[in-house]
Amino acid sequence: MADETLQFIVMAEGDLSEPQLLNAIIARFPDARRVKANSCDVRGNWLEIWENEDADPDLAVGEDGFLHYGWRIEVTPMNDEINEGDQIALARELTSCLWDAGMRTVVAANFEDQL
Repeated sequence: MADETLQFIVMAEGDLSEPQLLNAIIARFPDARRVKANSCDVRGNWLEIWENEDADPDLAVGEDGFLHYGWRIEVTPMNDEINEGDQIALARELTSCLWDAGMRTVVAANFEDQL
């Protein structure tokens, strides 16, 4: 199993549904391979999209508003060859993909200060 410190979460808020989020990601990343209705493999990571149980549009503002965004996208490396640079690049590209789709995002990661 890869280094757990390389896992990251993208909190996302916007009008896209779970299938639309996954489709946007798969369209942006040609190497992505759908695994389940809410997940795909991308660049050696397992990406899963989950509805945030604490979602509340009225609270999704301010410094901690991301805790109430509608979607939680978990990205977990699946092999030992992935390094921090790979994850930083993936987080940046994933964030760009979601922004282009009209979503607000915040990345939570051990390396978030490098984004």
